[in-house]
Amino acid sequence: MTDARVAVVVVSWNTVHLLGACLQAYERQDHDELEIVVVDNASTDGSRELLDAALHRSRRHPLRVIHQPENRGFAGAVNDALAVIDAPIVGFSNVDVVPSPTLISTASATLLAEPRRGTVQPKLVRAMSAPDGGDVLDTAGHVLTSARLVRNRGEGERDRGQHDEPGPIFGASGALVLHRREMLDDVAWRRPDGKLEVLTEDLFAFFEDVELDWRARLLGWDAWYEPAAVATHERGGIGMRRTATVEALNYTNRLLVVATCDDAASLLRALPLIALTTGLKTVDLLLTEPGAVFPALRRFALVARARRRRRQLLERATRTPGEVVATWVEPFGFGAWIGAWWQRVRGRALGVTRPTDA
Repeated sequence: MTDARVAVVVVSWNTVHLLGACLQAYERQDHDELEIVVVDNASTDGSRELLDAALHRSRRHPLRVIHQPENRGFAGAVNDALAVIDAPIVGFSNVDVVPSPTLISTASATLLAEPRRGTVQPKLVRAMSAPDGGDVLDTAGHVLTSARLVRNRGEGERDRGQHDEPGPIFGASGALVLHRREMLDDVAWRRPDGKLEVLTEDLFAFFEDVELDWRARLLGWDAWYEPAAVATHERGGIGMRRTATVEALNYTNRLLVVATCDDAASLLRALPLIALTTGLKTVDLLLTEPGAVFPALRRFALVARARRRRRQLLERATRTPGEVVATWVEPFGFGAWIGAWWQRVRGRALGVTRPTDA
């Protein structure tokens, strides 16, 4: 009999205003064998008290809470949760996600349908509707572009059913995703102390999901998009994202992931485009968040560790980096990228919570 137990890891940091709705949505799931594991990254906003109170309520699904002594980022929080759970299916969830009641049962059945299917991406729509009241797509999976910028399929588009067909994808957003535990253990880094590191803690947060996508493709696991599993995502709802720390992570982590996973020959051909987009991102950083520049520069010391991880990855890979790039890289839409940047700068991106809306 197939073991269909699921553990969903919800990572929280100073998001008490979102925790209640997220926990209630997972409590309403119709999947019988579900455990909810909340990792709180040393919040100081009342999250601890809310979670401790939730532990004492009668619940359909068991709740486990891990209180971290410090902020370990998304990567460290997930790794700490994985060390204490044994379910064969593991979900990763942001706290600003609200899944529909059938999401876990639908996505887990899809995941188990094929033995080498390691990841399922639900259809995420934004919590804030379009001006006409319709849904705005948040993601239908990751797309790896020739500029080595990763976009979310359908991001910011009015949902008109254009992404309602299930199918293979390069990877899934860490905002809400289900993984096969067997895959996570297979692609994990082998530390010198013998422990497994599933999400790369050097990345802390941002692009850790992209790197996991890429490692899984190199090791022969597949990812699938399941539009029948639906959740809302309050993108921008976890607070002000453009801080020096966030922008330093976003800027450097993309390049660290490339250094770890990419194909050297393909990278050389794409170098002019990568250099151009990186130059433009550098100018944007200098103009809009100059406090991120020195933290970003310091993080480039992590390249040496990324290269060591690359050697470990390639020793175990069942697909070459060139095969993965040839299969999954799509042309980069320069105009769309600039347009999305301009919408963000002007605060007009569809479905995104702005500070004045909070």
